[in-house]
Amino acid sequence: MWADSAAGTDVALVVVGAWDVFDIDDDGTVYGFDTPEGDQLFVRNLTSGIDAVLAEGTNVGLLEVACMRPKDVEGAGVRALPERGDDSRVAHVNDLLRETAASYDSPRVEFVEGPDEWCNDETIAADLGYRWDGVHVFTPGANLIYTTVAPDLLRLANA
Repeated sequence: MWADSAAGTDVALVVVGAWDVFDIDDDGTVYGFDTPEGDQLFVRNLTSGIDAVLAEGTNVGLLEVACMRPKDVEGAGVRALPERGDDSRVAHVNDLLRETAASYDSPRVEFVEGPDEWCNDETIAADLGYRWDGVHVFTPGANLIYTTVAPDLLRLANA
């Protein structure tokens, strides 16, 4: 699936995180969050996707997972889940992303830092105009990400 999405492009930005701060249920086997087994499964799945994209000739940026400030809002399909608001869980996923990118030892795969404001500026991080439920971005949040990562993506596209 990742390869099909990346075909014909110079760079693919991989965006994960909202579901990656939880335990993993893999066909009935549950792997705990921040356990060696859970981390290995996450990295194995991530690496499989990266390898498929690289095989298409596309470079890969792994976007930093943003700190989340989940809120219960009308219309959300899922209630505000406290694990998403746990910055230490987000940091762990980012560590796995950084380590995976570094394991390639190639300019074609890079960890891409997102906006600092998600973790360091509560006026933006908690503003439902940026992320309509505190997790998923709305237009101003998407623009914040875009303006932050665009220079890195342009550089990565030419690596």
